Amino acid sequence: MIQKLVNFINKHWTHNRDLVGDFGIRAFIHIPIGVFCSIPVYGWALSYLFYKYERNEDKHTIDMAWKDLYGALVGYILGLIIQTIIIINLT
Repeated sequence: MIQKLVNFINKHWTHNRDLVGDFGIRAFIHIPIGVFCSIPVYGWALSYLFYKYERNEDKHTIDMAWKDLYGALVGYILGLIIQTIIIINLT
């Protein structure tokens, strides 16, 4: 069941630079970290640490960390959109 979901995500969320075929699921699982990074003040430190971690991991494992950073960026943008909607509804 989970493998079917993974295959579905990888099939429908692709990128032309992806040589392995795992772009979709790797980007998808990093969306929550991006949402947390969009929280003001605390999230900025988290996003700095996450970026440094991914760059360091990519140096040692060469696993194409850009896929993870892409997913985190999508989550970051979603988090900003959610915050904007909340602020608009509260005022």
